[in-house]
Parts: sequence; structure tokens; C-alpha cells
Amino acid sequence: MEEKREINDSWVAYLTGESVEKPEQEVLDSETFRELDKAWDLAGTAYCYKNSDPDKAWTKLSGQINTDAKVINLKRFTPLKYAAIFIALFALGSLTFMLMRTTPVAHEQFASVGEKLKTVQTDLKPATFTTIILPDGSTVKINANSKLEYPEKFTGTDRRVKLSGEAFFDVIHDASHPFLVEINNVEVEDIGTSFNISAYPGKAQYVVNVVSGSVRLSDKNQNETTILTAGTSGKFVTETRKISVSNELTPNFLSWITKELSFRHTPLSLVFEELQNIYHIPIVIADPEIATISYTANFEKFQIEDIVNVIATTHHLSVKKQADGFVFSLK
Repeated sequence: MEEKREINDSWVAYLTGESVEKPEQEVLDSETFRELDKAWDLAGTAYCYKNSDPDKAWTKLSGQINTDAKVINLKRFTPLKYAAIFIALFALGSLTFMLMRTTPVAHEQFASVGEKLKTVQTDLKPATFTTIILPDGSTVKINANSKLEYPEKFTGTDRRVKLSGEAFFDVIHDASHPFLVEINNVEVEDIGTSFNISAYPGKAQYVVNVVSGSVRLSDKNQNETTILTAGTSGKFVTETRKISVSNELTPNFLSWITKELSFRHTPLSLVFEELQNIYHIPIVIADPEIATISYTANFEKFQIEDIVNVIATTHHLSVKKQADGFVFSLK
């Protein structure tokens, strides 16, 4: 069994500069203090823990974060465990490194099908999402391993496209020509809005999140229709063909576009699912116990390597990079 490691308040006070009293040499030589000191060097700033004047330390920390370029959104909590320090410290230590990153420009891929239909098929592991402009001027951002079919020119009484996978639609509203997204026998109709649809084949449910305006979510087989308004989400369960509505947006539903992530007491199994959908890299859990570990953290525009390292450090897990992804195991 792993030895329980404790952090003394005086150590943190010494690292923050709030105390000039140096810890004893055996403390300085301990593995726990060396890890804390290393994380502190990565962070390059102050952090508060328990009684070491939290208000003063947090004020100092906040003042050193570049407010014009938010790389990580840290929310202050009262840390009760050793792990909590490393979430903030490691993330802040990567601040300068992340600011130097550049975001790749979205690309377009087209493959003509016949004379009047176009198909966009995205890669399994693209460098970024694909952005297209539809004939009516509406914009669609398409996630990995997805397919969108649309006509070269919208004609008739409606504007109809077909989706398999995930996409974010920013639709130019035209009441006289409704905008319809078909997903098998499920239909999403724009009523003047922007919305995200996640409907990968084989998934247990299709999920629609409405950012602005409203949409009509319909099951054509069951003749069931539900209106979703801005700030709400709807789920269509493929097995039961039932539609449910939530008054909240699904957490991280746009993370594949924004690279902004927020986890609150989320099992690592779900955390890894989110990361795989965003970064298109498989994450394997070697030991089943890891799946149920609760995780809380915020990330913004971090690379996947940095995120998995933070998670591993936080919960004292082992993470190994393989050719096609990462493997988490117990130490």
C-alpha cells in the first residue's frame, strides 16, 4: 500500500516567501518535498494551501496571470488533499508554454457525389476541425470521423442536409425555407439558431445542444417532436427512441472546437471519453479502479500530453505514451 504523504503548512509558507524559516534537511531531501518544489518551479508563482494566508497568496497568484490571454481558468477551492496542489501548479507552470502555441487553421475537404450533391468526410485524426460554408451562407464546423451531405444549391421549400457524426451549425435563418438536419430517421429543424449535434453511428444516444434561438428535435418514426430553446439540450436514445430534455447544456459539448474543458467530480472514464472526442487519440485504462476516480480541473487550449500528465500527477497514476495513444495504470 502506498505510504500516505502529508504536506506541512510551513513548507508551503517557505515556498511562497511568507516564511524565512527553512525546513529541516530531512524534509528538503524527502520525495514529497522534492515533488512539491518541482511543481512550484513549474508554476513559477504562489499558491495557497490551508492556513498559509490564502487570501494573500491567491491575490499574488491572480495578479501574475495574463488576463488578456486566458490559458487556464483556475477556480479557488480549499484543498484537503495532496493532489489538489498539483492541479493548479502544473497547469500554471505550462502557462507560458501554452501561450506560444498556435492554433492550426481549419481546412475544407470536398468530394463530389453526382452533379448536385457534395459530401464532406473528415479524417479519423485530423489536426483540426473542418469548416465549410453552405450554399445559403450558413457555417458548419465538423468534428473528426464525421460526414455531412448537402446540395450544391438549395432548391425547393426547405434546406436539407444529412449528418453522421458531430457538427456545429450556425444557420442563417429563413422562415420560408426551413433548415433541416437529417440523422437516420431523426430530424433537427432550425428555428433561427446555432446548435451542436453529436450523432455518431453506434452511440447509445444523439445529443443536441442549442446555443442560440431554438430547434425542433423530431423522431419521424414515432411522430414525436420536442422544441429545444437556447441554453438547453436534448437527447435521443437510439434503443428506446425516446427524447429527453435538459434545462442545461451538456458540459464540454463545444470542447472539440474551443479546447476548453471543465470537469467537476467527473469519473476519469468520462474524462477520457471527452479527451478522445477532442484530441482523437485513444486512452486506455489498464486498471479498472482508475475509471471511477473522481476528477476536478479546468483546462483551456492545453495539449493532450500536458493534460494526461496533470491527471497522472494529481492521482499518482502511471501514464505511458504509445504510438496511437496513452495507457493509464496504477503505480
